[in-house]
Amino acid sequence: MTITQLAGALGVRSSTLRFWEQEGLIAPQRVTSLRARRYGPSVVDDARIVTALRNAGYPVPAVREIMDGLRRLDGLEAAGHLLQRRLDEIAARTVSLLRAGADLAAVITSARQPPGAGT
Repeated sequence: MTITQLAGALGVRSSTLRFWEQEGLIAPQRVTSLRARRYGPSVVDDARIVTALRNAGYPVPAVREIMDGLRRLDGLEAAGHLLQRRLDEIAARTVSLLRAGADLAAVITSARQPPGAGT
């Protein structure tokens, strides 16, 4: 797969894939005398994981740590812990947002009631 094909499949720019390569997140093969990038199945899988992590809000250093962990057998547990920690953070933020939304709805509801209607 070429860089253009992979970028299109992932919905990112080719420059994003080049940046991810520079940051060590993916490692395409270099082929031909022009050293064109080729993305085999394992690199495509890596790029999909990176895309999902970046879309979930992971910063590049955290993605690098996760990808390094996934590439090392002994690092899978650490990568799993890092992902679980992020999932826990997302869940806590979701609960906070739901509570804030409920509080806001209560304020709006009480503001719409005529004076003395709630007593």
